[in-house]
Amino acid sequence: TADRPQVPIFEYLGVKPGSQGVVLAPYGPEWREQRRFSVSTLRNFGLGKKSLEDWVTKEARHLCDAFTAQAGQPINPNTMLNNAVCNVIASLIFARRFEYEDPYLIRMQKVLEDSLTEISGLIPEVKGNAESSFNDENLRMVVLDLFTAGMVTTSTTLSWALLLMILHPDVQRRVQQEIDAVIGQVRHPEMADQARMPYTNAVIHEVQRFGDIAPLNLPRITSRDIEVQDFLIPKGSILIPNMSSVLKDETVWEKPLRFHPEHFLDAQGHFVKPEAFMPFSA
Repeated sequence: TADRPQVPIFEYLGVKPGSQGVVLAPYGPEWREQRRFSVSTLRNFGLGKKSLEDWVTKEARHLCDAFTAQAGQPINPNTMLNNAVCNVIASLIFARRFEYEDPYLIRMQKVLEDSLTEISGLIPEVKGNAESSFNDENLRMVVLDLFTAGMVTTSTTLSWALLLMILHPDVQRRVQQEIDAVIGQVRHPEMADQARMPYTNAVIHEVQRFGDIAPLNLPRITSRDIEVQDFLIPKGSILIPNMSSVLKDETVWEKPLRFHPEHFLDAQGHFVKPEAFMPFSA
């Protein structure tokens, strides 16, 4: 029922038959084939496994070292955040990381920022045929999907986190206390620590809710007539989900327009995630 409409800007971004990737592709056999390929390939490279966590924690250490090297001088952290997130995605796609000064890493980010259509020059060519969705153009679009969907959202969220910690030193102090109590100052954090850090977990989720970095989702189009809660949505209707309507809903959140980590804590201090928490999509 939920399909992708033809939007003029999609063609400008290089989306066309045989070059649709996954995110902007219409629902159908090619979308299913490319999605299945992407998920299975990423799993083979470690998505959802310990190896991915190792890449993330390793890159986090490199990021912390880069911050420390600034010796307390005023900086714009966005470049370093982009480098770190880009490296995690590159580890999945290219099976390697890059030094932050590496010209290849810098060029990848410049391509993403300046001209999305040029990313085809960054990956090896592969053979394809007219009957298959596996071709140079589609591979380019899939890689572009992974980088843009993963890098921009993550680095922007991290930028919001840094800003909100600066603006709310009381929250920062409480997070640091929980980190010291659970992890200490000797070892590095692990994903397994998350279950024992409800306040830190709540802060991370509140950063996503309050930051609301993707207020409007990508458009959808109904492929057939459908009825939702007694409302008829005719075939061909274009829908643009408004994520802010749930992330700032006064009937769900106690202080929807304020940064308030307690939105994700119950009376006992345990982490809870309301159904209205949809930072990127449903």
